[in-house]
Amino acid sequence: MSIVLKNITLRNFLSIGAVTQAVNFDSKELTLILGENLDLGGDGARNGTGKTTIINALSYALYGTALTNIRKDNLVNKTNTKAMIVTIDFEVNGVDYKIERGRKPNILKFYVNDIQDKASEDQQGENKETQAAIEKVINMSPDMFRHIVVLNTYSEPFLALKNNEQKDIIEQLMGITLLSEKAEVIK
Repeated sequence: MSIVLKNITLRNFLSIGAVTQAVNFDSKELTLILGENLDLGGDGARNGTGKTTIINALSYALYGTALTNIRKDNLVNKTNTKAMIVTIDFEVNGVDYKIERGRKPNILKFYVNDIQDKASEDQQGENKETQAAIEKVINMSPDMFRHIVVLNTYSEPFLALKNNEQKDIIEQLMGITLLSEKAEVIK
């Protein structure tokens, strides 16, 4: 299975304001995200330029939570206080998907080949069925995403995790979670 990120757009998400910002990943070339923070005295520092904001937006779009322990309502840009939306377009095994997720108002829409998923069409905001469908498509839990894909300073190191947490990630990596799920049912 291969997941190809195409693009992500953000509006009113953390430091991103009301003007929609986009990052295009659908390139054969390497996507490098740099920033220049002119607010810190004009020295061109690389900190505080929004790189982590993009990773948090990716996590929020896919899972409904940021990587860091930020309450969902605190993800909304403090200046504009509403209309936060993150949209991600991706492809899995030749099928196109799109997720639109936002706060104030709450939005969760999931599209498969440009057709809105029935569960996300019937509900607004948070929807466990829609989230389960998204995670089934990407075949990755939020913990696996955090520890394997992002691997940043906010993630607890793998070897510092409890044994059962390590086991869960290893089983997901190897695609053998079904065995543990069946063992839980038998218990």
